[in-house]
Amino acid sequence: MAGIYWGHCSSIGNFTVDFMDWQGTLTRELAGATKSAPGKNMSAKSGSAHLYVRVVESLKAAIKSGEMAAGERLPTNRELAQELKIDRSTVARAYLELSQLGLIESHVGRGTFVSSAALRTADDKIHWPASFSRYADGLSSSINKLPQLSSGDNFISFAGGIPAQDSYPSHDFEKIVLDLLAGGRGATMFDYSPFAGEPDLRQAVTSHLALRGMSFADQELLILSGSQQGIDLVANLLIDPGEAVLVEEPTYFWAISNFKARQAQLIGCPLDEEGISLAAVEEHLIRYQPKFIYVMPNNQNPTGITMSLTRRHGLLALARKYQTPILEDDYSGDLAYDGDPLPSLRSLPGGEDIVIYQGTFSKALCPGIRLGWLVGPQEVIDKLSFAKRTSDLATNSMAQVILTEFLQRGLYQEHLSKVNKVYAQRRNTIIAALGRELSDFPDISWSIPSGGLFIWLTLPRGVSNRDLLEFAVAEKVVFSPGDLCFLDSNSLNYLRLCFIQNSEERIIEGVKRLARAISKYLDHHHQERAANTIRQRRNEHVLI
Repeated sequence: MAGIYWGHCSSIGNFTVDFMDWQGTLTRELAGATKSAPGKNMSAKSGSAHLYVRVVESLKAAIKSGEMAAGERLPTNRELAQELKIDRSTVARAYLELSQLGLIESHVGRGTFVSSAALRTADDKIHWPASFSRYADGLSSSINKLPQLSSGDNFISFAGGIPAQDSYPSHDFEKIVLDLLAGGRGATMFDYSPFAGEPDLRQAVTSHLALRGMSFADQELLILSGSQQGIDLVANLLIDPGEAVLVEEPTYFWAISNFKARQAQLIGCPLDEEGISLAAVEEHLIRYQPKFIYVMPNNQNPTGITMSLTRRHGLLALARKYQTPILEDDYSGDLAYDGDPLPSLRSLPGGEDIVIYQGTFSKALCPGIRLGWLVGPQEVIDKLSFAKRTSDLATNSMAQVILTEFLQRGLYQEHLSKVNKVYAQRRNTIIAALGRELSDFPDISWSIPSGGLFIWLTLPRGVSNRDLLEFAVAEKVVFSPGDLCFLDSNSLNYLRLCFIQNSEERIIEGVKRLARAISKYLDHHHQERAANTIRQRRNEHVLI
């Protein structure tokens, strides 16, 4: 079976413009952009996204270079669309973003002009929003969705995604640090490490993953500063603005934020009890020709669903059929409560050259360790290694040396044996508590994960988790609103509950508080609906 050709997956910044004549140059650029690359037919939606990005970048550069002066009138939507031979909606979308950036301003009846605030002199106060990149603007739009959660000793939080502090192996780490210093190995902790990771840690990670049935060459491994860096590096390598990425829906909020900030076109695929829908995957692979598929087969965040073995084989077969890479995020694969974890996509037959596999020690060990790994084809790892060096030069040496000792002494496996028992019991506790406290609400359901950190709770349709959160805060309990994990903000009847960060006693009390909040909120919600119905009937009577 032929291996994937990774060359066409790399992002290429090939849009260059001679701003001596921005309209003429842009016309020529767009004429070339509308021609499909060999073997790749651009969908209408994807093509529109590419054109919109080019219009924004061209005008932005022309304004910042001074070619377009403050107060200069821009062509109307119709005029520019006709000149560039593109749809008016594409121009309108570009103008809207430039307006949000503070670069242009529109006046009814007069037209659209370059904003005076967009250009500055030495005597003017700098207008920073005009300098922000589209990446920064994308991040801001995502972060604005995050709620400000209350905290304090009296609050019980199910909102995080981290282990419990009482599970941190602080004593073991303290002993390791003292041993390293007493043994004269302090210098290795305070110097730069090799950009691909400390050799001893790389060997320890290789041995650990071998226990999970995974084998790979040394040059196919890269040590990361946590798995979030892996998402960022892969996005840098593969995504150009306007290109499609397939994701599970719902999915990890910070992955959504990262991809959207790079102007990716995110395509969601629904989940069932076995994982991602293969029918949706194939439909979208054909229609959008995405750059890659982002999935979490084990303990999916936020739903807690673990992809079945049959579904894993099916997803891998589709990826190979349509020559589309997979980014497999195994963020909590070591947290397994009902037997051994299923094999990763990377370790299945045919996964070696098409799957980029990443994992982390943060969820099973402690978040502050900020160390993870990434395994992929050598040509991909070579590119990612260089990208990592431009980002942080090298991963934290002190953390690497300490973690190496922790792994080599067999302490990590001991730690996993301990915390998996504790977290399994906490999972059982929260499921039992939900069953007791929410027994009067048959329309409310929740997932039962086989590992990981999260319970996914589904409320009746038509209610709002954001409104519920206000009632929950009054009861001194908080959760993560599930709409953060969708590609739009319309899915408001979901909550994500992290069950590993609280003791069993606090879980029981927290669920009681949550149940009271739900009861009060639903009563309030039903009263509001009834009042609205009465008002509508009165209005209908008046109209009649």
